[in-house]
Amino acid sequence: MNNIRLVWSIRTECGPNRVKNEDSVFPVKSGSGNPPFKAAVCDGLGGHVKGDVASKIAVSNMKGSSSDLVETIAAANLEILDYQENNKESIGMGTTMTAVTIDLNGLMGIGHVGDTRCYVLSDRKLIQLTQDHNVPGFQNILEKALGSSEKLEIEYQDFQLKNGDVVLLCSDGLYNEFSDEYLKKKLQEGISADTLIGEALIQKPKDNVSAVVINIFSK
Repeated sequence: MNNIRLVWSIRTECGPNRVKNEDSVFPVKSGSGNPPFKAAVCDGLGGHVKGDVASKIAVSNMKGSSSDLVETIAAANLEILDYQENNKESIGMGTTMTAVTIDLNGLMGIGHVGDTRCYVLSDRKLIQLTQDHNVPGFQNILEKALGSSEKLEIEYQDFQLKNGDVVLLCSDGLYNEFSDEYLKKKLQEGISADTLIGEALIQKPKDNVSAVVINIFSK
């Protein structure tokens, strides 16, 4: 698929039941343009020290020129580990990371660690492309996260996008508030991340809420 145009929207909010927002998103502003394009949602580990710092370090690695997401996530992981080494009060900090790249042909790469998610709405079906890396039977405990170990297994896959597809990156604070059917309906209606987060806040979510919505169009 050549000659594609992207329209993206972003929003991240603390929510009414948390003291600070430990989520971070990339890019930092909504906009539109042509590929190549990169985006990410990171959820700093709630209840841990400096989860907000860990998620900010992770998204800052998206600013580089590399389109290799495994390399980007691995570099973010090492940077978070180095931060802990130099700031002993931050030991135990960590974050999830779900990131995408979209190239000129509409091929999307997805790199993922944790329980933030990447969905795609394609052919009127909502597909969850990422797996949640939670300990079985314990939804709030992660099997792996950035900042926990030098040896980090990073989930990666490709997905071919086409005209009319919609990509959603989000934290668990968002998807825990809505059914997949509701998300599918709203994405079909063309909802922006701003409005979607606004609807989540009405539910008074327990966690921070974040989303990046990417609409794919042919020129």
